[in-house]
Amino acid sequence: MGARRDSTPGEPGHIAAPAIGCLDEAGQLRAVDPERDGRIPVLLEAIRIMAAAVGGRVAIRGNADQCAFSLAGLLRGMEDFMMDLVSEPDHPGLQRLLEVCYQSHLATHRAVRRAGADFTSLGDSPAGPDVVSPAIFERFARPYQERLVRELAADGIFTVIHICGNTSSILEQLAQYPACGFELDYKTDAERAKATAGRAHVLFGNVDPSGVLALGSVAHVRDATQRLIEAWKPGGRFVLNAGCALPAMTPPENIRALVDAATEFGRYDA
Repeated sequence: MGARRDSTPGEPGHIAAPAIGCLDEAGQLRAVDPERDGRIPVLLEAIRIMAAAVGGRVAIRGNADQCAFSLAGLLRGMEDFMMDLVSEPDHPGLQRLLEVCYQSHLATHRAVRRAGADFTSLGDSPAGPDVVSPAIFERFARPYQERLVRELAADGIFTVIHICGNTSSILEQLAQYPACGFELDYKTDAERAKATAGRAHVLFGNVDPSGVLALGSVAHVRDATQRLIEAWKPGGRFVLNAGCALPAMTPPENIRALVDAATEFGRYDA
């Protein structure tokens, strides 16, 4: 979409320079074509290969990061974007920026589903309470998340929303969304999440990816997983997962311990 990226070998890719220098330039941006633009076609081809190999036997999750709020921050520059939200919340360029980001994001979800993903997911990490206030979240992030869930549902697509950090203070807002999934970070209060967002939505997570899965022992992983299953299992609508992305140094035996614990503790009685 115009931002300059840095893909240093052996390191995660990141944005080296934003696409626009001010909100007045937002009108220059154009929504992406996922089938043709950037490296999105590589993602789609990977999903097609997976679907051909394991489709129908394994659920394929197609990740369509980033949602409108997060993508807007990357295209504008995160610090400048945050300042814009506070200093120029009514600037028309802000809505233009968020809208083109939303259209790009929505198109990517649809392309991922066409490629063979069984459901889709998204990240909107800067929208969480660890970064912005619940008021900013409600005005600039929540409307696009809810709109996305509704539009995807109309296409028969189920999606999962991930927001990094402690989302305990916005769980009541999330609980009001149309049916979707929430992948919650390990900082979020598990009991509170079950009692609010977990009433009518699918919860994904929320084992600590660093302190437990990457740095803990097999016994530590097993204990943390068992406790989470006991909290979230009643009533169903729960997919065991890490609370966020796993560090590259995560020991394979810890990942296996997570899977084994799910098999042991996650079964439902007849």
